[in-house]
Amino acid sequence: MTGDGVERIEQLPQSDWTDQDLLTKDEARERLVEEIARTRARLDKVVAGSGDPAEIALLERRLHAMESIHNEYNDYLDGK
Repeated sequence: MTGDGVERIEQLPQSDWTDQDLLTKDEARERLVEEIARTRARLDKVVAGSGDPAEIALLERRLHAMESIHNEYNDYLDGK
């Protein structure tokens, strides 16, 4: 503590944010749209090809989760 009762705070040598990947909601939504398209394409390929039930279930679950988040972004952007 200093003489005036103020405790000094030690500053880090570099920014806390150096390793952070901060996205706006618009950017995150755009990336999500791209990933949804890739996952749909992969799901279609698996269904048309091997038809492996475990992989289909995994891709469907992933797709549903991403679509749910996508809908939340849409609601946010629409002001709901």
